[in-house]
Amino acid sequence: MAPDVLTDKKYRIFFHLLFWMVYIAVITLFFGEIVGVRKVFYRTLISFVFNAFLVYFNFYFLLPRYFEKRKYLLYFILLHITLALVTAFRVYADSLFPIVKSDESIHRYLFSFTHIASIVISGYMLLLLSMSLKFIKDYFVNIDLRNRLKYQKVENELQMLKTQINPHFLFNVLGNIYSLAYMKSDKAPVMISKLSDMMRYVLYDCSEEKVLLSKEIEYLRDFIDLHNMRKDNKMNITFEVEGDPGNILIQPMLFLPLFENCFKHGNLEKLDKGRMKSKFTITGNSVILEIENTFDKKESEQRSSKSGGIGLQNIKERLELLYPGKHSLEIQKNEDTFRVKLIINFE
Repeated sequence: MAPDVLTDKKYRIFFHLLFWMVYIAVITLFFGEIVGVRKVFYRTLISFVFNAFLVYFNFYFLLPRYFEKRKYLLYFILLHITLALVTAFRVYADSLFPIVKSDESIHRYLFSFTHIASIVISGYMLLLLSMSLKFIKDYFVNIDLRNRLKYQKVENELQMLKTQINPHFLFNVLGNIYSLAYMKSDKAPVMISKLSDMMRYVLYDCSEEKVLLSKEIEYLRDFIDLHNMRKDNKMNITFEVEGDPGNILIQPMLFLPLFENCFKHGNLEKLDKGRMKSKFTITGNSVILEIENTFDKKESEQRSSKSGGIGLQNIKERLELLYPGKHSLEIQKNEDTFRVKLIINFE
């Protein structure tokens, strides 16, 4: 993301003043030894007035009205008309100096082709320099804007994750709890407790920008257990954690979409050999998540054509924004197996 100092509007006046101060100082010091610092300084102040008008008239009138609307020929013509008028007024202003009026040779020089050409060339150079700086600034502003829009998109997706648990999943869990409670099964209190823990995590812990990795893992464990407890015959699911999460903080609901994909596309309840294996490996400041699940190729293709792979794309964008250069995501898809390996470095 571009540094705030380049994009924050409150720094704009500072940079403009700095630019013109450097402009005046460089010209004064460069030509001061030839004709005198004081004389050059006064003439530079006069040229500053006209050049500032040229630059800002170009910035705030010509560029937005013509160049940015792709009226390039009209922009080119009006820019040169403006440059010609600025040159004429500047030559006239130079001629008003007392020393010019009293010295005929200097007066002739001011109206000579050489002097006029030098003003035009310096105008071109100033326009080129100022426009280059403006385009560089706009480039960083656009990068900053795009990143902010991406971040806002990711935040909106996170808010959706925070405020909803898959309605179909929740409906089935509540239905199972009702059936188990009616039959006075020992499973009912366990499912209620796990569902309560999940809702508490979503409503309270996820309101923070970051959460403990240990809490995120417990949420995922409850999520998997509830899926598994809904069936009389448990599904072939393994969930392992190797290493100590310690005080590692992460963005909430970061891993959930990967597990949701397993249950959405894995057909774990239907396939005779359906399975899901997941493992967290925590070493120092690195977290590795490996997930492998089977899937039904035909049904997966039908679902993918409807969703367009939006889920995985959103995960990639979120990781790129939250952990740029500090993560890797490997995805492998075989005939009947889907594998994901995610590595995040928390430095």
